[in-house]
Amino acid sequence: MSKKKLIAILLVCIVAAAGYFLFKWSRGSSAAWQFIPSNAIVVITSEHLQDSAYTATDAALDIKRLPLLDIASDNLTLLNLLTPDQKKLKGFLKGKALSYSYHARTSTEWGVIMYIPVNEEETKWLASPQHSNIRLLHHNFQDHRITDAIDSNSRPLFSYLVKDHFLIVSYYGDLIEDAVRASSLNIESFRLRSRFSNVNDSDYGTSIYLRSDAWKSVVSMDNINGALLEFGKALPAYQDFHIETAKDKGPLVLKSEGTDAPDHYFADILKDNSGMPFTGHKHISQQTSFFFRSAASDRAGFKAEFQKWHKKYKSAPWDRLNYYIAGESNMLIDNLGSELILCQLAENNSITDGKILLAEFTNYDKLRPVLQKLARLANQETNVSIDQYQGYDIYSVPIPELPSGLYGPMFQGFPRSYVTYIAPYLVISNNSQVLQNYIVDYENQLTWKQSPEYDSVLTNVNMEAQLSMIVNLRKAQSGEENQVAKKYGDLTAKMESVMLQCYYEGGNAIPELTFQPKKRQTASKVLNRTFLNIDIEWPELYDAELAALQNPIDGSSEILLTDKEHQLLRTNNLREGKTEAIAKLNGAISTSAYKVDFLNIGRQQRIFATGRTVYALDEDDSSMVTTFTANLPSSDDIAALYLIDGDDDGSNRFIVKSSADELFIWESVTKKIRRLNHSVGFEKIVGPVVALNQIGNRGFIVTQQNGKIFLLKENGTVKPGFPVDILTRAESPFTWAQNPATGQPELVGVSVSGELIRISLDGKVTSRKQLLRPEPGSRFRVLFDRNSLDWILVRSVNSKTAIITKDGRDLFEIKDILPNATIQYHFFGADNRFITIKSGGYTTVFDMNGKRLGDKAIPSEMPVQLTYQPGYYKLLIFSRSEKKIQVWSIKLR
Repeated sequence: MSKKKLIAILLVCIVAAAGYFLFKWSRGSSAAWQFIPSNAIVVITSEHLQDSAYTATDAALDIKRLPLLDIASDNLTLLNLLTPDQKKLKGFLKGKALSYSYHARTSTEWGVIMYIPVNEEETKWLASPQHSNIRLLHHNFQDHRITDAIDSNSRPLFSYLVKDHFLIVSYYGDLIEDAVRASSLNIESFRLRSRFSNVNDSDYGTSIYLRSDAWKSVVSMDNINGALLEFGKALPAYQDFHIETAKDKGPLVLKSEGTDAPDHYFADILKDNSGMPFTGHKHISQQTSFFFRSAASDRAGFKAEFQKWHKKYKSAPWDRLNYYIAGESNMLIDNLGSELILCQLAENNSITDGKILLAEFTNYDKLRPVLQKLARLANQETNVSIDQYQGYDIYSVPIPELPSGLYGPMFQGFPRSYVTYIAPYLVISNNSQVLQNYIVDYENQLTWKQSPEYDSVLTNVNMEAQLSMIVNLRKAQSGEENQVAKKYGDLTAKMESVMLQCYYEGGNAIPELTFQPKKRQTASKVLNRTFLNIDIEWPELYDAELAALQNPIDGSSEILLTDKEHQLLRTNNLREGKTEAIAKLNGAISTSAYKVDFLNIGRQQRIFATGRTVYALDEDDSSMVTTFTANLPSSDDIAALYLIDGDDDGSNRFIVKSSADELFIWESVTKKIRRLNHSVGFEKIVGPVVALNQIGNRGFIVTQQNGKIFLLKENGTVKPGFPVDILTRAESPFTWAQNPATGQPELVGVSVSGELIRISLDGKVTSRKQLLRPEPGSRFRVLFDRNSLDWILVRSVNSKTAIITKDGRDLFEIKDILPNATIQYHFFGADNRFITIKSGGYTTVFDMNGKRLGDKAIPSEMPVQLTYQPGYYKLLIFSRSEKKIQVWSIKLR
């Protein structure tokens, strides 16, 4: 080949390549911007929403049912009115990039315009589409002939217009007129158009362009989390998200090109400082439902920008802090690191708004005397400022919204702050019980570090987003005050979490959405089926109830049984069902059994009672069992054993009720059981006895069937103002709940006739609310789980039972229940709660939506016990039937 020809060929290749890239990069968005009215809040363009299947991840997430995209997908059904020929309609839409624009009609309703490319032949067909169910009328608007479809009763169905090779169609005719105006005016100041019309989205299957206020249709503004609202302000006002391909494996990622950073303090502080991977998994409780994090890799740079912002920041909590400790308040921000984390915890233990703030912090030793001084000066009451729990200092600071004064408005919802230090974080909570629960989870390693779903989240070195939010979908959906305005069943059923990150690069903010699928998927032939694992031949059961126990860390389960010689046998091999003797008792088990770290040594002990003795059995790593016992200082038998919150060192304690309705407390294996009630006698106590375990407010709630409510101090004396007589019977105990306005506890319970009653800690009835009572014979009660970790309300009448939330909202109702049915509540975390109903000789398991779990009822001659294995999403049901102990299992997901 000659040199001239070679040069010519190279020139042609270069010109062609240049032309290709010029064409590629000069291409703008494929959305029909020239027609889209300027009041559009959302614009979507996609080649796949019309496909019969549009899925991603190995969980087959239906992308068409994702928030916002579901509205476009639903509006596509409008095209069925153009022709009954589905094959023709499918061919008409195949391979086309369709555009959709959303326009607010009301606060909850969108008007949608669809823009569909058409050719000449399709234009002719659209001039007179054939469908027997519609009639076509026409009207002119600005010299454009708009077609209006009506039904046989002259009711409007939809309107459309063909213009410049686009079919423009909507349910609302006035929106078609808006599209005509937009095409004639060509308003370049339309913010979505001016920002995104030049984005090259040709490589994406679906693109979403929106104003930030569009998310109001997804997240309810009524009960929105304050941190979530503030997090939204840190995102750009105009956002774009793109789905590259529908991947079969791994998470689904919606990427962004980014727009101008908002005027927000986090954006200003973090804009010139890259993020850093997350290493604090062992500090995040598994009960976290919403996780917010800001982090920067350059600590010195972050500190300089943070302090520059804080000097200009004015807030009442900071002024109050300075009032108490003056210049020493600067220690709380001078030693701040570059990482701030806020965890919104799932509801449990009567707490509806538990928060944990983790602030990376150095020089805690210097801060300790400052916190002691602050707690003493800020508290007017005595003995409420400083405490210890499991070796950690706890400081109570009654400055409302103190964290927002320290770290900005992202950290709201702290009527009072409880502070401790767990290196490298200063830990602040809005409730002392929440902080104690957090310490227990941290010490027992019930954290993200032990979670297969979260043990590696945010660890990738490429994940340098400065601001992150992770939502555990199951826990977020389980709360009574649901954060989500609309249910997204496919999303919550198949995805474990949603992660929203925001990268700041100078003046730009780049958000990114990641949908993380659940790691373990169960085959349909196994999912939600009931299987019999083992039968244990046991002709005579001597125990009062089944003692099924679980290790809360690894989920392993066992059952304890006693024989006629009072040998205690343990079965923890749930495949073979073999039993082994581990101790000798002085009688059969007569109470509930528990497995907790009573000795506070880092492993669980088995706790239960016979008629005369309370036992604590500890088993070391070499399987050696040590038995600790305690006897009542009374001649009466033991009637009940209740697990209550911890002592000063954080270990659990136990309340023992005698057959004579006297109460005793066992605080440690080194202490004898002591009588709790000296100055007052009780009659017909309805159990359990509930512990109130907060700084300055420690005690025990005792409820009598006649409606008298007692609040005992730690020494057993009755607190002033009590007992409170609710003047009606109570068939269930009162408990305590967090007052969301003050953050302080109050007593709450329900009368047998359905009055939901709240009592302040000084013994005053603060509210009475009559719950729905559809029939005169309806009876109400509070139903606790076995470990007294959570409670719900139950309404029963004749053969019906309704399960009710704490605020009185009906969850579901079960009918055709036989008399004397046993209803139990089983709590294994906010997202794993179950109801069992023993009716006749069978027990049925339900989730909290009223869905029956398993494909058959469980034969049971006595109330069943449940354990839950979180690593396998498996529910184990222990029952007794036909002289056998049976273990059943149901795989939940």
